Amino acid sequence: MLQPLPFDALRWTLDSTTLDLGDQGSAVARPGALGQERALRALEVGLGIAERGFNLFVVGLPGTGRMSTVRTVLTKRAATEAVPDDWVLLYNFEERDRPRAIRLAPGTANKLKKAVDGFIERLETTILKAFETESYHRRREVIAAEHEAKTDAALADVETEAEKRSFSLRRTPTGITLGPLREGAPLTEEEFNALPAAEREQIEAESAVLEEMLDGSVRVIRRLERETEEMIEKLDREVVKAAIEPELAELKARFGEVTGLPEHFAKVQEDILDCLDAFKPTPEAPPDESSEEESPAQLMQIWMSEDDLPPAMRYKVNVFVDNSKLTGAPVIEETHPTPFNLLGRVEYRMRGSETLTDFTRIKPGALHRANGGYLLVDAIELLRDGNAWEGLKRALKNRKVEIEDPGEAGRMVSMASLRPEPIPLRTKVVVVGTPDVYYLLSRNDPDFGKLFKVKVDFDTEVQRNEANLQGYARFICGLAHEEKLLPLAPTGVARAVEHAARLASRRDKLSTLFGEIADLLREASFYAARRSATHVEAGDVRAALDARTEREAFLEFRLREEIENDIVRIELSGERVGQINGLTVVDLGSYSFGHPARVTATTGFGGDGVMDLERETELGGPIHTKGVLILAGLISNRFGATRALHFSGRICIEQSYIPIDGDSASLAEACALLSSLGGFGIGQRFAITGSIDQWGTVQAVGGTNDKLEGFFAVCKSRGLDGSHAAVIPQSNVEELMLREEIVEACRQHKFSIYAVSTIEEALELLCGRPFGNADEQGNYPIGTLGHDVASALDRFAEIWRRQRRP
Repeated sequence: MLQPLPFDALRWTLDSTTLDLGDQGSAVARPGALGQERALRALEVGLGIAERGFNLFVVGLPGTGRMSTVRTVLTKRAATEAVPDDWVLLYNFEERDRPRAIRLAPGTANKLKKAVDGFIERLETTILKAFETESYHRRREVIAAEHEAKTDAALADVETEAEKRSFSLRRTPTGITLGPLREGAPLTEEEFNALPAAEREQIEAESAVLEEMLDGSVRVIRRLERETEEMIEKLDREVVKAAIEPELAELKARFGEVTGLPEHFAKVQEDILDCLDAFKPTPEAPPDESSEEESPAQLMQIWMSEDDLPPAMRYKVNVFVDNSKLTGAPVIEETHPTPFNLLGRVEYRMRGSETLTDFTRIKPGALHRANGGYLLVDAIELLRDGNAWEGLKRALKNRKVEIEDPGEAGRMVSMASLRPEPIPLRTKVVVVGTPDVYYLLSRNDPDFGKLFKVKVDFDTEVQRNEANLQGYARFICGLAHEEKLLPLAPTGVARAVEHAARLASRRDKLSTLFGEIADLLREASFYAARRSATHVEAGDVRAALDARTEREAFLEFRLREEIENDIVRIELSGERVGQINGLTVVDLGSYSFGHPARVTATTGFGGDGVMDLERETELGGPIHTKGVLILAGLISNRFGATRALHFSGRICIEQSYIPIDGDSASLAEACALLSSLGGFGIGQRFAITGSIDQWGTVQAVGGTNDKLEGFFAVCKSRGLDGSHAAVIPQSNVEELMLREEIVEACRQHKFSIYAVSTIEEALELLCGRPFGNADEQGNYPIGTLGHDVASALDRFAEIWRRQRRP
């Protein structure tokens, strides 16, 4: 005779006196490493291998402490590693749209920028002072005097000849002019026109001769002017070079060992000497009262709208990556991994319809800041933008980071933009995601396995042993301390740990969904504070769980109300042929609950076999359909070896109007079908759950605790009289973590829970009769359930044979 499960099999209870809580004020909440030794070993391997492709993908459900654990491990490891180099971007004098990337020792970038900014700030003053020296003016006056003397010599012959021919030679700002004279005074146009024609022709002829001579002199003068300009330019370059060389020499002395900087400083010097006019003072223009005065920033934007930058801007230093404040390798957690945030960006400003930028507006991405260290990123956030994922893979494959415009590939016309030199990449990327994301990428992205070779699996449950129990208790106390919650009494800690076992769905396991446990502690602290307690007790934890149920269980309460009002029919007494109470679970995401459902079966003569009405109406899922097909195989296995099976059966889950799936009702459906075939009644005081195989073995199902609690609630509303009982698979017993109320009802013999291993055990319990064992001819003893089913099948077979006779 099958006996109900003992009380201690219904719930595991933690003895609070066995907990060593220590000093709760010094406890630290570090949940992620609890029972995750396998994950920690994988982390150690992945972080220790520096070769290409050994990046890590951390797999686990949210709330398991995966992110906090990885962050802690990375931070601890990075603290022992060297600080990576700084990076600066400099103007490229050869390719102005390709800024140069220069590597410097850690902490040097800002020093270089400060030194160069000081050089730029003093540059204009240094140049102006060089042009104001007495020696410069003397040398320039000498050049000017030589130019004047040579110019006079070039015009001497023309002036002599003009004087002979009564012409004047005048020098004006616009050039040199010739004009006839009359009695030593210039001849006016009116006077010239009043002269006789012969005299006018003579003057014009003489003017032509003089102009021909003057043209030759002008050519000489222009050559002299060019030579003088070259001499002045050479003088200016010599003076300015002598003035700025000490400043540049100081920069070279401080930063000359940096690869690329000496050459850059040489090009800066050459550029300054080529652009001296930009530093010379210009005559002040009269103020324009009709327009507002332009600020230096506005003037800068006007410069930036031209083909190139003003000289002083070209010499600036863009501190791209500054590691001066680090004491170890960087650990960068990018919470919004867009292409710009990962790979860097070029910032723009709008001026009217123009888009303006320069190399100082290039900003680094997370990969640049994590270079030489670790990058931590969430997989879901990363995959929201395909360009971010592709950009990350490209950087890891090429081992360098390039700043690109992510929209460039989609444009029909290419736009000019800045593209700095790529920066070599040496970083370890850790992506954290769920199992679904990991396997999706593994199946569909051929690059994924090559770039993320280390899988770090965070389990959702850990073994319930002494070490993990004490660790869980310390985590609970540490969380309360860190979040300034009320301290927990041992009973409160024990009750929270028991709930962790409930979440794990096994009594010998503890859930690692620490996020749910943390929320439970916060709510329990609230209820303890509301009653002015100094510690969180077990009752406060229960109050938090009950309050959460009340908030989430609106649909459950409404369904239970319909059962109580017989809108949804559930029978809890008597016997019915072909009807049984099954147990189902409704999963709402954040909350799940169980409730009973009537499973009915009808049978008769025919050749259709077993028909699933849920499938026929397209309400049954594929797993439920598979369960029904297995049921047909079970009947063939038990009764079809020695007799022909000619029957039709219909199975239905009554008053079910939504799609259902799963095979947890297959045991109930098998019992209902055999009851209908054999014509024996099933006790309606029972409810049953479980799946079966084709040999009649009862198999485990999910949601056992929710199902039992749902059925118990319905029985309680009808009145517990000690007759009601639930039947579950024997393999689900280890999952039981029922509410204290149900355990107490079972202790008082008001409710019972049975576990079965075969369908025969289930039917014997439900019907109160033995099932029997078949002999070699397939016959069962008279009076057994098996005999009733076999007799019905024999009758159907006889009907089929009679119909076949002529």
